[in-house]
Amino acid sequence: MASGLERLLNVVIEREILRVEQKNVQLTAGPNVPAETVDANQAIEREREQHRASSLGEAFVAGLRRAYAAQQAGDTALILDDRQAAENAMADALIQFLVRPQLATSNSEQTEPNHYRYHLMIDWPRLTQLAASADIDLADELNRQ
Repeated sequence: MASGLERLLNVVIEREILRVEQKNVQLTAGPNVPAETVDANQAIEREREQHRASSLGEAFVAGLRRAYAAQQAGDTALILDDRQAAENAMADALIQFLVRPQLATSNSEQTEPNHYRYHLMIDWPRLTQLAASADIDLADELNRQ
């Protein structure tokens, strides 16, 4: 059975990301594109997001736990450095699944050519509300080890 944080990732994808992506597919298709083509393109978007979730799911959970620990310690942002492989994966996951659907914000600073430090600020009230709507106690899940 999937953990609450893995379920949360699926909720974010279904309710936030795919909702927008599917509307974009419909809008860009226009009125002359057959419904079957629109449906196929929406299926492609769903598969793309599922693939992204399977490859970044562990980093999402780790990043969310780390962001929560930072917030509990009084930090307003989680800082991740892309020169560290694990931190780079966490930054990628949090940007893909929280920043993109506007459940978090991110700023970056260049540390050296082609390398960045990311400052991620999660909208905890919105994320907590989204989790609760799916019967996930976010604080409880984040406090589990």
